[in-house]
Amino acid sequence: MSQKLKQSFKTVSVALGGLLLGAAVEWYRLGQPSKAHSVTLKNQVPTLFIHGYAGNRFSSGSMIKRFERYGWGQKSTVIVIKADGTLKITGDPNVPGGFIQVLFDNNRMSVMHQTDWLWRLMSTLKNEYSIERVNILAHSMGGVTVLNYLSKFGISDRVPHVEKVVTLGVPFNDLEVGKDGKEIEYRPLTPNGPSVMTPLFKNIKKHRYIISPTTKFLNIAGDLNNGTHSDGSVSLDSVLSLRYLLVKQAYREIIVTDEKAGHFKLHENRMIDEKIGCFLFGSQAKKAFEKSETKYCF
Repeated sequence: MSQKLKQSFKTVSVALGGLLLGAAVEWYRLGQPSKAHSVTLKNQVPTLFIHGYAGNRFSSGSMIKRFERYGWGQKSTVIVIKADGTLKITGDPNVPGGFIQVLFDNNRMSVMHQTDWLWRLMSTLKNEYSIERVNILAHSMGGVTVLNYLSKFGISDRVPHVEKVVTLGVPFNDLEVGKDGKEIEYRPLTPNGPSVMTPLFKNIKKHRYIISPTTKFLNIAGDLNNGTHSDGSVSLDSVLSLRYLLVKQAYREIIVTDEKAGHFKLHENRMIDEKIGCFLFGSQAKKAFEKSETKYCF
């Protein structure tokens, strides 16, 4: 091997090593609470971030970092839920307005398993940390888990009251709510609901009166504008079917059609950040964005 080739190989190796080290450091940081950040909002309610099927710390990690930069809060806690339901809690859930990243250790289990795990987490927040109120932001399958949880425990006084819920690209009326199949599931909506309701959808609808009437919802869907009427994984009809699972709750829905309307880009979209911030944290959150005209503040 010539000296020049050896030098080129060494340069490439060093660069690759640097990239791998950087990725490893970022992976570690995204799974840890953040150091103190300057918070500009008077927000006292912690927000839980719940990923979708096969999700991990990258799923909501970059979104949480952006929210911190906007001055909306601090990533106070990371909670890993083991397959047996035990919790590994890193950080302090009692930080006012803290961001709590929720990670399922076994991230491919069913909605029923995740619902049970979410109950254990919420019960722990209430009984061990005296947390009375939370907000939840959930992506994809995580949103189905949240709705199923609320249809069972939404008015229970044994867990924190869920004040606001944000759902991103959630397949509320899919048979395969987890796996990203090759085919998008289409079940057209009618004035009375989906033309065909999946068993899980029917079950949640049957128990929808257990969802607290004071819980507010912001439902966000993506449309790639390519004729699929979907975000590439979930149909608009499936996402928007949430409106038929609610009764008296305050509800808003947004359809995003920009270049980041894909299923896995919804939590990487600054325009969506703005809508979420205004919904969760009020008009003060708009200060992070110039010339904003968003109308989704409650």
